[in-house]
Amino acid sequence: MPFPFSRPKRPISLTIEEDAVRYVKLKAGDPLTVEEAVEIPLPPNTVHDGRVVDSAGLATVLDGLAKEWGIAKRSVQFLAPDTYVMIRKVPYPEDVMEDELKGHFFIEIGSSIYLPFDDPVFDVVPYYPNKNAHEAILIASKESVLIGYETALTEAKLVPVVADIAPLALYRLAHEKHQFTGDEHVLLADLTAGKLVVSIFHQHYPQFMRPVDLENATELDVSATGLSMDSTGLSPRAIVQELEKLVNFYRYNMWNGSATITHLLFNGEYAEMDKLLIQVSERLNVVAGPLLPEPLTFTDGGIVPASFNRTIGLALKEVHHASRH
Repeated sequence: MPFPFSRPKRPISLTIEEDAVRYVKLKAGDPLTVEEAVEIPLPPNTVHDGRVVDSAGLATVLDGLAKEWGIAKRSVQFLAPDTYVMIRKVPYPEDVMEDELKGHFFIEIGSSIYLPFDDPVFDVVPYYPNKNAHEAILIASKESVLIGYETALTEAKLVPVVADIAPLALYRLAHEKHQFTGDEHVLLADLTAGKLVVSIFHQHYPQFMRPVDLENATELDVSATGLSMDSTGLSPRAIVQELEKLVNFYRYNMWNGSATITHLLFNGEYAEMDKLLIQVSERLNVVAGPLLPEPLTFTDGGIVPASFNRTIGLALKEVHHASRH
């Protein structure tokens, strides 16, 4: 029998992406400090376009890591792949109570609400800032894709318990450092593994998420040697043009011109980041900067690579949850 006041261990936070598995452990207390950050490269085509392609190979890697890190049989939280995540603000009838929302949308999905997944798994929360209408934030993913990750984790003797999404993880980390009031309209531009995913937050709620097709962006840096489709082969001007389209969509289609983006933060590594930030600030008239004003540090003072930002934001989910109890 467990002791009545004992605390269960927090879930392990790890991310599984096309290039690597990343695991972090945060040190309790302020300021935010990283105790451990481990990155293990994955063989090519273990994960591709958000799907687990080689489940046995991924399970083998995870099993070795679980033994090495001493986390076997622990609960795990991970990120759903960006490719299979959708965020939408949706209305609902005023006679639907808060505890009935999930049941209501379970019925509506597939009839009055279209999702780009034929096997959606979703969560929904009331959108309180809008006092004049009954709206909720619907976040959905594709169940069969998530099962691919859960299967590999389970085969590695880990216990998957939570699938979070990268926009929420990054906003959690950004808010930790920027202390947003909620009045801002914050656009997060996540440049990861040669892909750009844009999400927008207002009143601390996600409003919008969309991947940007960099392959069809209008201006490539032709001077890049051995040009491959990653963020380093794209000029700052091309990225700004793609972002401007989404800023205008948000301003005019979602807010009818009454509001626009006030802050634009970049996550990821980009060779011409300084030039990009200047062009974004001038062209879009926003406060532009990196996701983190200063890099995070390890307990020994070393710098934590930006490639761990998504994993750290995921770990903050459990830290914030624990701090409320």
